[in-house]
Amino acid sequence: MDTITKVNQLSFRQDSGNESTFIIKLTNSKFDSIAGSELFGKVEAWVSANIMMNNKEVPDLIVDMENVEFIDSQGLQKLLGCLQLMHSQKSNLLLCSQQPSVRLVFEITRVDQMFAVLPSVDTFVSQSDITKQTREYLVAA
Repeated sequence: MDTITKVNQLSFRQDSGNESTFIIKLTNSKFDSIAGSELFGKVEAWVSANIMMNNKEVPDLIVDMENVEFIDSQGLQKLLGCLQLMHSQKSNLLLCSQQPSVRLVFEITRVDQMFAVLPSVDTFVSQSDITKQTREYLVAA
């Protein structure tokens, strides 16, 4: 397992059986402008590193929002910026494990129509035939 940096905001995890997907686990319960800016900066740096080092397609990202209980409009803007960045690289950003309060904000603002939303990471893993034992974690926040 390779570790990039360690901070407690989010963590990157690659499923070894599926090299085209990374999972980002948000650890804070509040996703606002500060958390959104940090996520956007890390995604931007990660995309740039992938382009420079791999010289190939940028893997898809799944944002696991299981711990997020609050999201504001500026947090939504940063998440949309991440989606736009991923789309510019012909890749995708998916969301999973939204708490009811967060899901409601997405529905009210109709942002839920812009993202693919999965019920959980385990749903994705089971649909992708990836065993839990083959997952690797990369912390990068």
